[in-house]
Amino acid sequence: MVVAATLSARVHAAHVLLQGYYLNPGAALVNGAYTFIMQNDCNLVLYKTTHALWSSRTYNMGTACFFTMQFDGNAVLYTGLGVALFSTSTYGLNDGSHYIILPSDGNVVMYNGSGTPIWATGTNGLSLTATLESLQHAKSAGVLSESL
Repeated sequence: MVVAATLSARVHAAHVLLQGYYLNPGAALVNGAYTFIMQNDCNLVLYKTTHALWSSRTYNMGTACFFTMQFDGNAVLYTGLGVALFSTSTYGLNDGSHYIILPSDGNVVMYNGSGTPIWATGTNGLSLTATLESLQHAKSAGVLSESL
């Protein structure tokens, strides 16, 4: 059993997920037109209105899945049986309390305790061109990104 799964499912604000917290199936971070949701089908998806911008690509790979901000600096999507399906690969980078935020530009970002971004979806901006440019920038800066 995953230790973080026993903690509260609440989020700090409607668009922030703190260390030690998690998103259950159906729970989401929301900011304006953007929704970062842990879907019931086990897929973690970022939407702008109804258009998917990013996904963990874990559709139907498990049941009772949840996404958690672990204390070790990593954010991981687990099945209800504790099998890890996706992670931000940020283990050990938290140097203090870290968090994920969904700002109004639609780029989901994890910051470490020093306020340095350590992971992002690379989806800021309104157009496909802007999304691709931000993804390229994020990869060149060493930030793990994956886009649809």
